[in-house]
Amino acid sequence: MIDPELKNHLIVIEGELVKIRRRSTSTWQSIWHGVAYGMGYIVGAAIIVIIIGWILNIIGVIPALSQQVTQFRNAVESVNGR
Repeated sequence: MIDPELKNHLIVIEGELVKIRRRSTSTWQSIWHGVAYGMGYIVGAAIIVIIIGWILNIIGVIPALSQQVTQFRNAVESVNGR
């Protein structure tokens, strides 16, 4: 016969396992979630780097980029027809 205290612990553990099974997803769903999160991190990091570079360029910390920024602006303006 099982000890009543042990039986109660087993019931609690079983309930927790049921919750875990309900929350778990299929393997393909997990892969797609991982890919989406990874792409989100990459895009977020790229945006942060671009913003920091832009701020440093405005401040004048990175003067080497100012010529390239001017060329880029001229290219964008010529495409827009200004």
